Amino acid sequence: MKETAFLALSLLAMILLFFCATSCAVLGEALGGPEGASSDNKSSDITWFPVINTTILIRSPNVDFIPCLKGYQQTTDYTCGPSALISLAKFYGMPGIEENAATEIRIAKELGTRGLNSSKPGTKPQEMVAWLQKNGFDAKLQFEDQGEGNALQQLRDNLRHGMPTLVEWIDLSGHWAVAVGYDYRNVSDPWDDILILADPYDRYDDYQDGYSFVNANRFYGMWFDSLCFDNITWRTMITATPRKPFLRRPRL
Repeated sequence: MKETAFLALSLLAMILLFFCATSCAVLGEALGGPEGASSDNKSSDITWFPVINTTILIRSPNVDFIPCLKGYQQTTDYTCGPSALISLAKFYGMPGIEENAATEIRIAKELGTRGLNSSKPGTKPQEMVAWLQKNGFDAKLQFEDQGEGNALQQLRDNLRHGMPTLVEWIDLSGHWAVAVGYDYRNVSDPWDDILILADPYDRYDDYQDGYSFVNANRFYGMWFDSLCFDNITWRTMITATPRKPFLRRPRL
């Protein structure tokens, strides 16, 4: 009996080792490890993020989404503010706005945006508002004291009424983007909501399409800035609309 049990355990161990080796080989191939390495570098085919299908977003009943506004991609590490303004201004048809580095740097100079050699790089909210007001927009700057809890609802209301909203949060140590969509997903569970951003630094998902997305409650917890400004700013957002329509608007 002892010999039979020993043989049975040995056979079981060999089977387990075989399946373990097979599983490790498959996992190695998926992750691009040594076991899965190949001459044609198949690991580059792995994608970790889904593509944002704007056609589906527009049609979805539980999604508020503003089409025709995606993030122009900034060309420096400190011009997210000017780049976000390019996207917003182009959406409203402001003349003289082109999605290129020349326009980006020109707006940065007009704003007074500081480079990385400054102790407080980037663009302050008041500078963003001043530029918008000077260029034909009514702009409203809002903050939220920690714990008020109404900023996310205000952002949802803006998007529901088709108003893209500039937001500044602690992503990348302080980052401007334009909120353009909100997916309520399972309506009964607010913790799975998704905020969609026209992001000028869309470099950390698998599709550089000018959009990024984040869980709305995670965003709310990170919606502050403590590094680049004099004081901690909580839930910075700017709502801006033209005082009167510009001559041209993008086609839908």
